[in-house]
Amino acid sequence: MTSTPSFQTGITHRPSAVVTATGADDVVAALTRADHDGLAVTVHATGHGLRRPCDGGLLIDTAALAEMTVDPRTRTVRAGVGATWGDVVAAAAPHGLRPPHGSAPSVGVAGYLFGGGLGLAVRADGWAADHVRAVEIARAGGTVTVTAESDPAYFARLRGTGPDDGDVVTAVVVGLLGSDGLVGGGLVRVLGAADAPGDPAALHAWADWTATLPDDVTSGVSVVPYPDLPVLPPHLRGRRVLRVGVVGTGGTGRTDALLAPLRAAVAWDDDTVAPLDPRASSRVYAEPEVPHAYLGDDVLVDGLDPDGLDRVVSRTGPMVVTGIRHLGGAAGRAAAVADTVRGRDAAYCVNVLAPFGDDVPAACAWSGVDHLLDGFSPRATAEVTHPSFRYGPPRPGTA
Repeated sequence: MTSTPSFQTGITHRPSAVVTATGADDVVAALTRADHDGLAVTVHATGHGLRRPCDGGLLIDTAALAEMTVDPRTRTVRAGVGATWGDVVAAAAPHGLRPPHGSAPSVGVAGYLFGGGLGLAVRADGWAADHVRAVEIARAGGTVTVTAESDPAYFARLRGTGPDDGDVVTAVVVGLLGSDGLVGGGLVRVLGAADAPGDPAALHAWADWTATLPDDVTSGVSVVPYPDLPVLPPHLRGRRVLRVGVVGTGGTGRTDALLAPLRAAVAWDDDTVAPLDPRASSRVYAEPEVPHAYLGDDVLVDGLDPDGLDRVVSRTGPMVVTGIRHLGGAAGRAAAVADTVRGRDAAYCVNVLAPFGDDVPAACAWSGVDHLLDGFSPRATAEVTHPSFRYGPPRPGTA
């Protein structure tokens, strides 16, 4: 039995049976049989968000459900759940359109939307879930299309939480956005050796800069202590690197003017912010596209603790990557159609991930993650984490 390889290699499926679906009818048949036989069902497309494996049940592989139809008249795309956001970007770009996709093009369309979808321009666009028009569902016995009109409560659940048990999303219809005036790229600063505390000034400068940004600029920052490994480029080996990802929707002149204070505050080693073709949007955060084992968690915050920022650039030890996404703007406004996206009123999302494996046990990786997350004060609300930034197997001792 085989299935599509997973981007998350730290979790392994061990199903009793695998169904490689080529259409919604295959999913219906699989669910009907699983319901009859009392089998637990796991669905797999790309495996980016994989947290728990299929162990002894039925694995439905939906990677082949990747058909794509763009309607430039209605500015929508219908995408099968096997499609990635990179596929959607490529299909929409010739029409001068772009989807509300995130930082990694290889992420599958559905799981991203179940978490709400924190897009590259979320402060201008709102959450990706806000742009969903319809969700096609397979279940034992047949299929159904869910919209705001047909089932408002379930439509809200699908956009921010995901489907009910026993339902499998097979396709989504998502609204597209114009790509005129799109600007983006990264500002990079090498903070020094990865095995020595770094200078936090650049990270504080970014935090201060975000305090007064208008909605048409969205940014995030990552701090990566690269190990000294021969597989890495020489300029990254053993270095601690800070990268600011920037996306503006108001054109080059306006984005450059808004970026000027940050450009002046830090002597950047690289600056790729320029007019952005959506098909080149991976350059904004330059995230790895090689499958690997990783785990991590996040915290939603109302502000950034200075001591927490210092901790991010001073920690040494096994590799731990910290990312901070600036929220607010359109991301903080109520959806026109009700959904279940978490943390709309948060100011930032702090996420920390760590690779693990033979050299770094999962328990050690979790220790590094928690050390950095503990530097930030969670909000005094029930919504203190975001599901899109929870990765890999759970902490030891938790379900």
